[in-house]
Amino acid sequence: MKETSSKFGRLIGADFLSPKDFVRHAVLILVLFAVAHLCGLREFTTIISGTMASPALGAGTCALLGMGYMALYFGAVVFVPILLIAAGLLALWEKVRAASRRPLP
Repeated sequence: MKETSSKFGRLIGADFLSPKDFVRHAVLILVLFAVAHLCGLREFTTIISGTMASPALGAGTCALLGMGYMALYFGAVVFVPILLIAAGLLALWEKVRAASRRPLP
């Protein structure tokens, strides 16, 4: 259990713009989107067509919740794959660069 928690701690404490940092941000976006989806914020996207999901909340609140859900959705659909591809390419680049710096026997 201690080894797993230390691996998790290393993922959280990743260097800025490192592969682990990119993966951390991708996971964060996906978790936030999942929470928003499970909370039922998808129904507030009806504000796009000019209808309110809940008249009791008011137009401003419905618009805010709908725009927040859409921002998280687009983040999950567009930015998460970009972050994961960038993390993979950067990890590969670091591995190749480290191998090229190793002295030949």
